[in-house]
Amino acid sequence: MPKKFLFLSLLLVTALMLAACAAAPPAAEAPPAQAPMEEAPADMSGKVVVAAGGMIRIGGSFALTGPIPDPGLDIRQGAELAVDDLNAAGGLEGFMFELVAEDGACDGTQGTNVGNKFAADETIVAVTGGTCSGETFGLMPILQEARIPFVSPSATNPDITSAGCDVCNRVALSDALQGAVDANFVFGDLGLTSVAVVHDNSDYGKGLAEIFQNNIVGLGAEVTSFEGVQVGDTDFRAMLARVGAGGPQAVFFGGYSTEAGLIAQQMTETPGLEDTAFMSVDGAYTQQYLEAAGDAAEGTYISFVAGADSEEMNAEFDARYIEKYGVSPDDLGPFHSQSYDSVKLIAAALAAVAAVDDNGNLVIDREKLIAAIRSVDAFAGLTGTIKCDSIGECGAGGVQIFQVTDGAFVQVSGFGME
Repeated sequence: MPKKFLFLSLLLVTALMLAACAAAPPAAEAPPAQAPMEEAPADMSGKVVVAAGGMIRIGGSFALTGPIPDPGLDIRQGAELAVDDLNAAGGLEGFMFELVAEDGACDGTQGTNVGNKFAADETIVAVTGGTCSGETFGLMPILQEARIPFVSPSATNPDITSAGCDVCNRVALSDALQGAVDANFVFGDLGLTSVAVVHDNSDYGKGLAEIFQNNIVGLGAEVTSFEGVQVGDTDFRAMLARVGAGGPQAVFFGGYSTEAGLIAQQMTETPGLEDTAFMSVDGAYTQQYLEAAGDAAEGTYISFVAGADSEEMNAEFDARYIEKYGVSPDDLGPFHSQSYDSVKLIAAALAAVAAVDDNGNLVIDREKLIAAIRSVDAFAGLTGTIKCDSIGECGAGGVQIFQVTDGAFVQVSGFGME
């Protein structure tokens, strides 16, 4: 073959080979290995998760110091007995209960401090307390923001519960009822038409004194003076001299035990008040009042927001209380039964919403718990039938009036009792 044709043939073959290479698709690369799909983690926001073997922790704000340490201790011990009984019955889904007790000191500032502690502790599911109204007002905004429900056994100021606070509940009865019953007793039963009203400037004492004043004036009585003192004061003689100048037939005091007792005692030394009737409220329904007043307590009147107690259940409770603490609950304060019921109400609501997950954890949805407290079917508590209304009023019973006779509280009247 001539060289010219050979050269052209080589060029043609080369061109055909290049064209074939250009047309061939590149070799496919193996796709990268895909990681196995994982399930998205469950949303645990707004939930309390109790790990398997952990405790269901209920916070408690108790007035262990301040003006009423004995009633505060009594309320704590009532809550402790409720926890004991819940655990003796097997707890909830095998999880045991624990009470986390803090000192609310019957004080608004300390109540705020306690509220902040509970809000910062993501294991707290609910709170029993506070003891006093001022202390509870300190707790309220903190727990409302943290979405932690509470049930107070003893804070009686009407403003503790309202449509604006869905975490706020109580088993004690409102002072709106107590103030009205007290006024009707003084005006109707005792037939007294001129009354001096004194209070201790606390949210509880002043609020109740104002309710009493409004009610007794509405009945047609005269309020000869409206005086304020301070929690912790011990000498009331100057105030009582002003009160005595008005010539009242009765002195009504809104406040706590020691101040009530000292006022009753110092009235016997005050011209014009030696034989004047004296009445106080549930904050003074204690052994502490009887000791502070001494002989002057005889014949005085005290009201108490009481439940429709089951005698059999309370007898069993009292026996367990004495066995555990070595003292009768009535020697310390009046709200142990309400405290017991407050914890049992929380536990009943927890039973309705808590669930065990696939990992054995107990999961509690806070929002569901808040709603469940107000939706618990009525149950028999130490203070009567416990069931909350739409604003968190859960108390049973009515108001009892006692007179001190031979050094003891003897019931002389009652309103609204089942």
